[in-house]
Amino acid sequence: MFIVDDIYDEAKKIFGACDDTKLFRWIGDAASLIINKGDFEGLKGTLDICTAGGCGCSQGVNTCTSNARCGRRCVTLPREVNNVVAVNIGGKPTLGYGQLFNFHLNGPGDCKTTCDWSWQDQGNWHATFRDIGTPTKVISYLQTDEDNGKKLIVYGYDDKGQKLRRKVGGDWLDGYQVPTIFGLAVPDTSAPKIARITGVFKDLTAGSIRLASIDEDNNSVPLAVYEPDERIPQYRRIQLNRSCNWVRIAYMKAPGTFSSRYDHIPLHSRVGFLLAMTARKRYSEYELAEAHAFEADAARLEIEAQMKVEPATYNPLQVVDLNNPRDKADYDIR
Repeated sequence: MFIVDDIYDEAKKIFGACDDTKLFRWIGDAASLIINKGDFEGLKGTLDICTAGGCGCSQGVNTCTSNARCGRRCVTLPREVNNVVAVNIGGKPTLGYGQLFNFHLNGPGDCKTTCDWSWQDQGNWHATFRDIGTPTKVISYLQTDEDNGKKLIVYGYDDKGQKLRRKVGGDWLDGYQVPTIFGLAVPDTSAPKIARITGVFKDLTAGSIRLASIDEDNNSVPLAVYEPDERIPQYRRIQLNRSCNWVRIAYMKAPGTFSSRYDHIPLHSRVGFLLAMTARKRYSEYELAEAHAFEADAARLEIEAQMKVEPATYNPLQVVDLNNPRDKADYDIR
């Protein structure tokens, strides 16, 4: 693996005269051309998350009887998680279901729950770590005074079901702008009570910004922590079908962006990456045939490099055997 500095001079030559902003953007495009071709080793990750709180109706904890429902918990994943590969709930292997499983005729719908060990993808469009429960005002905490006045705009709906709006000059714009004042986290006197957040926009900042809800007794609950380079935060969320203390997740990392010569490029073949940058240049010139050829060679070189670092392991198909007493007990759907 290598860093941007290792290909910086060649990138300037391939892309031609351009400033660093465009150079780093095109380097990111070149990386995506290869990364989207496979599950490469440099993009694999595993994380453990302690779970707290719940969602849905819960009467039992890791138990299920005819008179009780399995607990459900939603877990919002860090920004580097691009896609979930597998989930282990409290040490137990699980089955994963897609976002539309609640609509499947053989699925649980929105009311019925099951006794199996499973998780369901909730999409990667969530702008906060947790949802707002009771309609409330929101505030922000700044890490540094350099970010005074930076934009932090929350989109969504207020407690009356109306879209959040604000007036700037003589124009009405979507969203509520949260005050950003270092050392002072208080809502505007005219701030709306927000019932649901659908999106967030944030300026580039020097430090992190924490978004929180606050009630009439000045009790605050953290909603999200936004890093300096985040602008339109979007996090993937999964729902666990039962209560647990911790969950282990195997995932594929998001490609990320490049802004420094010391940023890490999660690939193995340096020559392959040079070809990917050449493909990006050819695409900009609409020389599609040459771009396709360079892109194919770049992917081939990276796949060959990947084969050298992958151990020869066996990954069998997952099978639920209802004739096995253990599986039948774990996956007895009621």
